[in-house]
Amino acid sequence: MATLGTKLRKLRDDKKMSQSQIADMLGISQSAYNKWEADQAKPSSDNLLKLSEFHNVDMKELLEETTGIISNNIFKDSSVSHHILNYAQTVNMQSPELIESILKNQEQITKFIESQNKLIENLLKK
Repeated sequence: MATLGTKLRKLRDDKKMSQSQIADMLGISQSAYNKWEADQAKPSSDNLLKLSEFHNVDMKELLEETTGIISNNIFKDSSVSHHILNYAQTVNMQSPELIESILKNQEQITKFIESQNKLIENLLKK
């Protein structure tokens, strides 16, 4: 799964830049930037916006944990507040509570489908 840190590392490597160079551009320390790439800390919304503009990617692409490859979409969204709000509400996708909730939902869906199948069978018999 591609995390923010993984994406930042790939984007930096694609530009053949060092962590220090990116950090200087943002006006932060290299160690702070290193923590972002290591997923030990997250950039502020201002720095996130600077990163998205610098790398020419949509902020949403940076924030979403995906299994896909980062595309080179141009940053077009002028209402950045929506993405910042989503960023502040990031969910740990590996949390036991979330996994348990998903499994319960899947069980309910399975029961519902089984119920539908029985109704269809009864209708077909008539």
